[in-house]
Amino acid sequence: MDIPDTGDEVAELALTINATLQRLEEAAAAQRRFVAAAAHELRSPLATLLAGLEVAVVYPDRTDWPAVVSSALRQARRLSGLAEELLLLARLDAGAPAAPAERIDLAALASRLGEEYKELTGGSPRVDLLADGPDTATVFAAPGDVERILRNLLDNAMRHAAGRVLLTVARDRARCPSVVCTVRDDGIGVPATDRERIFERFTRLDESRTRAAHGTGLGLAIARDLATRQVGRLVLALQPTGSGACLVLTLPAAEDASAAPTPCR
Repeated sequence: MDIPDTGDEVAELALTINATLQRLEEAAAAQRRFVAAAAHELRSPLATLLAGLEVAVVYPDRTDWPAVVSSALRQARRLSGLAEELLLLARLDAGAPAAPAERIDLAALASRLGEEYKELTGGSPRVDLLADGPDTATVFAAPGDVERILRNLLDNAMRHAAGRVLLTVARDRARCPSVVCTVRDDGIGVPATDRERIFERFTRLDESRTRAAHGTGLGLAIARDLATRQVGRLVLALQPTGSGACLVLTLPAAEDASAAPTPCR
């Protein structure tokens, strides 16, 4: 809308309408980009799956069927994981209510997940844990959301680590008070210019390596959305070049389960 040079309520209304229309246009453009990216991500494993099966059907006598089934299973799992993440993002975008909050021993949860990932990877990369005692690392949040955040951070670190992932849980009494959980890897790290971009949906800083590891580019976006829903925050800490990436999750400490947690900002 043209803004009249009157400086009155009509001009203010025109400014407000233009700002609203701009936000709507940006939201529509973001939705179109998301749908296009999601379609692309779904098409890639589907194409691999179909190609393998079509070749096997045409040449059944020369087909290594166990290999075909194994490849099809990998792609089906990739599709299943992507579909699950897309559905979760849709629920978050729709403002679905969070699960009931409970007191969570974040140190114990981190320890359990650390042991689980050690068993899954067989010690390569190595997963180490440093944590405060359970009495000083308790948060009040939805258990499923917090576990999903930590799993996404660990999955991301495992894909990029050269040999070690360090998971730490500690109390930060300087703010909120809060509990801080960090997930650090010893990979190539993230350029300072991409500190925020890594939390955008379908973002890949190393396209070929992440694709090979079956990354979807949605894990960190989901983790940040869930952290915000739990009145926490998730950021990438600046690290020296080549010293790996360090993701920092901050959640309000459970001082009083009957009181609403103070947002961490």
